Amino acid sequence: MRKATLADARMLSSNVRELTFAVGQDFGFEPGQWVNLYFPEVRNDQGNPLKRAYSIASGPRNDGTFDLAVTRVTDGPGSTGLHSAMIGQTFTMSGPHGVFVLASMIRPVLMVATGTGVAPFRSMLHAVAECAMQPMALLFGVRDEPDILYRDEFEGLAQLSPLFSFYPILSRANPRFSGKRGHVQMHLNQVLIDLGGTNCDVYVCGLAKMVQDVRRILLQDLGVERKSIHIERYD
Repeated sequence: MRKATLADARMLSSNVRELTFAVGQDFGFEPGQWVNLYFPEVRNDQGNPLKRAYSIASGPRNDGTFDLAVTRVTDGPGSTGLHSAMIGQTFTMSGPHGVFVLASMIRPVLMVATGTGVAPFRSMLHAVAECAMQPMALLFGVRDEPDILYRDEFEGLAQLSPLFSFYPILSRANPRFSGKRGHVQMHLNQVLIDLGGTNCDVYVCGLAKMVQDVRRILLQDLGVERKSIHIERYD
């Protein structure tokens, strides 16, 4: 356990807030890992403080800070507390936790995310995109253009690195949007073709239904090896 102090915050969209926490320069993590935050004012059925897990949304830094991207959930005590938290407020934190991290990049990488499931991929991409030796692609599904979290950053990385491609997929796009539409599941085959085929590593993060659908399509329809599919679910 350690203390995490809210050092900065901004809204990424109408219902997603980015929070930057300061935890000390001795804090280290691997891109893709997550932390637990504790909310002592809310108790679970066992009388213990409520805890919520959040993927780290920034690459490793030298100043002892990291970012979280938190969706406001109606009546959700964790997200409500974080959306109303003031600069300087301190939380109890544990972590980092998790094994949803990049394997050795010896072949192409496909990242598939919806919503704030993009957080661990932002962390990974900040760490490796500009020096990647293999093709990488991020397939990111949201409802409409204002929901494309970190859009400028991902588009900037795609311009800097010829090996990285960014594909926002909109399920409720307005008529002016010229990019890909629908759901991420619909575009897996084409993006894999663009990456060079199914001999790649696929990382999937988001709500359980999307993760399960993508995994099934990869295995049953596209022939991706089971050991090459890495998943992280939020529910």
